[in-house]
Amino acid sequence: MNSLNYIAVVTMLFMVFACAEKNATSKPQGETWQLIEMTSGMVSPSSEEEELPMSQTYVFTPEMKFTKNQTKDAFTIEASGTYTTKKTSEGVFYTLKYTEGLQIVGSCSGNDSEELLVRKDGKLQNSWMMCDGPLLVYEKQ
Repeated sequence: MNSLNYIAVVTMLFMVFACAEKNATSKPQGETWQLIEMTSGMVSPSSEEEELPMSQTYVFTPEMKFTKNQTKDAFTIEASGTYTTKKTSEGVFYTLKYTEGLQIVGSCSGNDSEELLVRKDGKLQNSWMMCDGPLLVYEKQ
């Protein structure tokens, strides 16, 4: 009977540690998106082959927080806030609510929110172009 108890205890310990390790490593780490293309009005797009006039990145965390970094002319601005997502037939929409760095919000309304779309081709784009702002396209890193 002792060996049976020993096997049961070892098996249970193995299962507990195996499950705990799996849960710890399966947590998503977030997503980083890098600006790769910029189009303003009727001007042909700037792309990764050409040097973009600025660099921008978004980092989305599993805790529904984001940071946005923009560097232009050796000056960097960091913005942050929270976000929500919504799946539609067009793709996944990210709605960002800024709490810091409002000067780099790219939106038609000029307030503290911004919308982005993960398109079916896997790229992220802004919605600012709907009101004559630049079309910005990002690639997941």
